[in-house]
Amino acid sequence: MIFVVTILSVLAFALTNIFAKKHWQTGLSVLFAAIFLVSLGFITANDHYHYGMKKVTETTVKPLVSSADGQQGNMLLYQPLGNGTEKVYLYKTTKDQKKPKATGTDLVANHLKTNQKKAQLIEKITYWTYKNDTAKRWFNLTSKDHELVKEDNTFEVSDDWFVLTTDQAKKLAKLAADNQSAMAEQAKAFVQEKVGQAMTQNPSLDQAAQQQIAKQATADYQKEAMTKLIAEVTQ
Repeated sequence: MIFVVTILSVLAFALTNIFAKKHWQTGLSVLFAAIFLVSLGFITANDHYHYGMKKVTETTVKPLVSSADGQQGNMLLYQPLGNGTEKVYLYKTTKDQKKPKATGTDLVANHLKTNQKKAQLIEKITYWTYKNDTAKRWFNLTSKDHELVKEDNTFEVSDDWFVLTTDQAKKLAKLAADNQSAMAEQAKAFVQEKVGQAMTQNPSLDQAAQQQIAKQATADYQKEAMTKLIAEVTQ
């Protein structure tokens, strides 16, 4: 509405000023000029100083799933920028998400917390919005509603997650593929050893208990093996 008032006041000032022959007409043109200047001032205040606006922060918590496909475990990937102090994180929040989403670079701050209870993303987005309906009516043609002020992303991952660059993830995938056969044999021997040790300690273990031990041993081996491979690609 303020934009409409500005245009109308300019037109009214021009018309009254051109055809002004009496004092009251001159006074009217001055009034329209004053309205124009005041409305222009409000537009400037709204545009530069966010007059009529307020900051709102919305916090959203989303689960994280591995950014990389394959059997290399849970991964959060990132792409370092410049000297490496800035990072663009590539993340997924659902298993059916085909491609990872990248965090922005403008007005965006990313934080990483490791050894947390679960993997999740905490988004805090601060933006400008109208203070009330009156401000919305006056500035709806001039303001940028939901204009971003800042975005804070906190990535929390548990101790079974690996945080790697995209290049390191590619090297890891190749290294895992090259060692797939050897790792499969090592995993089989590792599981058999753990099950054998458990049977020695408790010969009465039933089939379900043995399967549970085998499952845990498989997970332990995979984590240990991946840790060694990751140490190799991050050297």
